[in-house]
Amino acid sequence: MTRLLNNVWLQRGLALLVGGVFVFASHDKILWPERFARILYHYQVIGPNAVLPPLLPNLFAVILPWVELLAGLALIFGLWRREVSLLSGLMLLAFIVAVSSTLWRGIDIENCGCFSLDAQGRAAGLALVIEDLGLLAAALVLAFVPARPAALDKVRHGL
Repeated sequence: MTRLLNNVWLQRGLALLVGGVFVFASHDKILWPERFARILYHYQVIGPNAVLPPLLPNLFAVILPWVELLAGLALIFGLWRREVSLLSGLMLLAFIVAVSSTLWRGIDIENCGCFSLDAQGRAAGLALVIEDLGLLAAALVLAFVPARPAALDKVRHGL
């Protein structure tokens, strides 16, 4: 298993997958931050409420998509792979916690805000959490498993 996870081609594929998801996810959010902010309000995690003003989710709605875009592009182009993978993993963990929190509290979110901000967007549910866990696993492999060319493995193991 370790040998497979160390494979440069597998890791390149994982980087393209995670990076592509983040680039795709950022598109609508960058174009329509006000729509994304309204979706964030439904999660009832970072406001607005009696304690937290609308400024926090509004700033989050403007900044997060650009972080997603830059992280996705860095993964696609192979820049700072470990650091960006760790950042991506932290973002995925935050998404998982936010969606799980809404499920736990019985909040029905018709559009998770992941990709499309239209009314036909994807509902926040258990399938989304499972998919994000898969992406998190890919990001963690990229962050913590050093890539080695398969030819180097053959030389090291005398194959």
